[in-house]
Amino acid sequence: MPQCHHPKLMLSLQRLGLLALPMILLGCTTPSKPLPAEPDTHTFETHEYLAETALPIVKASALYARGGTGQGVKVALIDSGLNQGLPEFRGRVADPGYDFVRQQPGTIDIKGHGTQMAGILAANKDDQGMHGIAFNAQLIPMRFGDDKEPFYFDSEIAQAWSLSYAKGARIFSNSWANPIEANTNEIPVYERLMGDSLSVAKKLVAEGAVFVFSTGNEIKREPLAEPGLPTLVPELEKGWIAVMALKNDGTAINLKSNYCGLAARWCIAVPGGDGGAGLLTTHKDGSYGPTAGTSPAAALVSGALAALQSRFPEMTPQQVRERLLNTANRTGIYANSEAYGRGLMDLEAASRL
Repeated sequence: MPQCHHPKLMLSLQRLGLLALPMILLGCTTPSKPLPAEPDTHTFETHEYLAETALPIVKASALYARGGTGQGVKVALIDSGLNQGLPEFRGRVADPGYDFVRQQPGTIDIKGHGTQMAGILAANKDDQGMHGIAFNAQLIPMRFGDDKEPFYFDSEIAQAWSLSYAKGARIFSNSWANPIEANTNEIPVYERLMGDSLSVAKKLVAEGAVFVFSTGNEIKREPLAEPGLPTLVPELEKGWIAVMALKNDGTAINLKSNYCGLAARWCIAVPGGDGGAGLLTTHKDGSYGPTAGTSPAAALVSGALAALQSRFPEMTPQQVRERLLNTANRTGIYANSEAYGRGLMDLEAASRL
């Protein structure tokens, strides 16, 4: 609303119907809109935050400063289980989940992979070691596969997805993929591998779920089967993210990662560690150590979705997914969509109003 130094003149002009005169001629000014305050990121850039070297690269502290920590959001962890009694996961488990190896509620993690991914995703902010990217999110762990690879356990995967959804998860973290390249000529192979799980994926995506998959660690120009699936089943794309892994500093592809390739439209890049210098996370015995590859990269993106969902609770998970992809950094090397898909995940940009 213009502010004028001649209120009597304004009143007279109003009566004469002449208020359309340029306000500047009347000595009036229009107050400028206050600029939005920059988020105070420093309080979140603790030793735990800096120890998890991926967090500064994706600018997670800006998201935290704007209220996006994962509070109230459930994420399905489809993996080798979770050792739920560790202090880093106290308060971080929404439901004990299910162990399809032992056929009983609750999980153990003999292999340790699931516990490592859970740390990247949601380990507590407790001044110990490191914290997850969504340190207030909650996990629903599912153990499948008898700790073996490849992952030809279609029925278990289908059941794990369905049960997680029934327990309230809408974000599904899958740090694994079947070891065949995504290929438009391989429809019979997909149907054989995913006889049950493909129909479940279609149903849950139609109901609003988002699935996150790692592109794989074979140093190939195409992702593996599941991350590339929307190429063959286009209706899945709105609920799908493939994740490739960068070096710790985010400057280039890491030593393991497959490219985004044909998944470029729904693929994003995040740090995934370099060989022995991986991302710091929780081990199955409660200690801390590195993990590297596209697995932790996928867990990082799953947690980012949860944290962003808590920042924008009015959005659906698929709208949050779209926001995450649309705000990725596509400058410099990240403009190469074959390698980096939509670009480097940028949580400062994604969390702006």
